[in-house]
Amino acid sequence: MSERIPENIVICLDTSRSMYKKDIPPNRLICCINAVKSLITERFNSDSLSAFAIVKFSGKAEKMIDFTAPNYINNLNEILDSMKCSGYSALGDGLALSIKAIISELRKIGAKPPRILLISDGKIMKTIVDPLKMARLAQGLNIKIDTFLVGEIGQPNILKRLSDITDGRYFYNSDSESLARSAHEIADDNYKTYGSNKEPISENPAFLRKIAADLLRVQDLTKDQEQRAKQIRGQGDFKKCSICFSDSNPYTKGSFYVTGRYCPNCTTPFHIHCLAGWADSQKDHVIKRSGTARCPHCFYLLRIPTEVSQIQKLRVLSRGIKEDQPKLPEILPAKFIENVAHLGEEMLFNACPVCHL
Repeated sequence: MSERIPENIVICLDTSRSMYKKDIPPNRLICCINAVKSLITERFNSDSLSAFAIVKFSGKAEKMIDFTAPNYINNLNEILDSMKCSGYSALGDGLALSIKAIISELRKIGAKPPRILLISDGKIMKTIVDPLKMARLAQGLNIKIDTFLVGEIGQPNILKRLSDITDGRYFYNSDSESLARSAHEIADDNYKTYGSNKEPISENPAFLRKIAADLLRVQDLTKDQEQRAKQIRGQGDFKKCSICFSDSNPYTKGSFYVTGRYCPNCTTPFHIHCLAGWADSQKDHVIKRSGTARCPHCFYLLRIPTEVSQIQKLRVLSRGIKEDQPKLPEILPAKFIENVAHLGEEMLFNACPVCHL
């Protein structure tokens, strides 16, 4: 028995000049766009909780739209229709931007399993960003890279290597019919079989530590972020911790400029020690062991500095564990009575105060 698992899928599409070749009429890019439209429509019809983002790459990579629900399928189609061929193929940059979009989504609470669908003819130019390094990074984050190769197979087959590294699926497509079949297989590829004992990657403390966002210092804020923080919290309070409601750190007595940090997602201010203490008070043991915390305001996954976590552990160890010895019940000695008749009839024939018999 199986069920559908909603996914966050990044469509990473090659729009370089070589995608204008007409060996797959009318040209490679248009055929790929039609296949992607079919894939998105089919997946949304069977699973309305999945979401799609679109990244295109030629001379540079660009995120066209963030993860989008079925209500905005027209926006996805319009963006796909607007794509034109130009420049060379910076495949590494496209993968890097796709992974960055997924990591940002994984930091949110209740994030869906990620996947990248890379569509290209495999004719790439070497850039600073190595596609194979990006594939190994994706492998460490448990992100599968499925690949559609269109046109002629080159040597070496870089797309197949990317899929092999990340345990994704590789499809070779020489015409529009094979592209349609490949799109159908990916659209129908989000079933989970019951009885699987594999631990979700989100339950791995090392994984959470790896993807968590770094807190921002006061000097790290951009002008827009600082202005936003002032608008939300006010001119006088945007440098006050939202946990202890003070600008002075209650643990170190330092000022907010020294130990103050901001959530990069919602610009909520904290003292790093207050945030660590708040995280330690939560019931999620995986979060505790990972050295991360959820922002109390937006639940974004944040990385607590290692030195703060270590100080907290040392403080707990220095206190020691005092085990209270269990107290023995107080036993009162019974008085010996030679003649029980002196107790009277009421005491002799009354019920036992223990067993009531």
